[in-house]
Amino acid sequence: MMNRKKFIQSCGMICAGGMGITALLQSCTTGQHFASSEINGSYLHVAATEFTLNKKGEAVDRRYVLVRSEKLNFPIYLYKISALEYSAVWMECTHQGAELSAHGEHLSCPAHGSEFDKLGNVIQGPAQTNLRRFKTQVEGPIIKILLS
Repeated sequence: MMNRKKFIQSCGMICAGGMGITALLQSCTTGQHFASSEINGSYLHVAATEFTLNKKGEAVDRRYVLVRSEKLNFPIYLYKISALEYSAVWMECTHQGAELSAHGEHLSCPAHGSEFDKLGNVIQGPAQTNLRRFKTQVEGPIIKILLS
């Protein structure tokens, strides 16, 4: 039979372990990178270097970044197709307007389960309309997203 002191110690260890595991799992799943950006006229500017991650002294390419701006209601999912080609889609679900979550090469809606591919095409409903897409162009070290 366990006495009260040992019981409280055991519960404390279990809680501490649970919090540690939760923190570890969250750090594994939050590989999302929010890129710095600047609005200049009709364009949102993102540095191409936002796609480079320094991992243990080695440069590793990210496949996508999330772009937020105080002037935008939702982030933009910017996916690198090639060095000169990017896909930019608005992260607002076309079903009922919830903010989407990025999971690698697809986006999902936490509200009703709609899923979209890296180009904003509907993969699974209830959404029936593709995501809003933005034209992009690369000018030297800057990726420009046309907002209008």
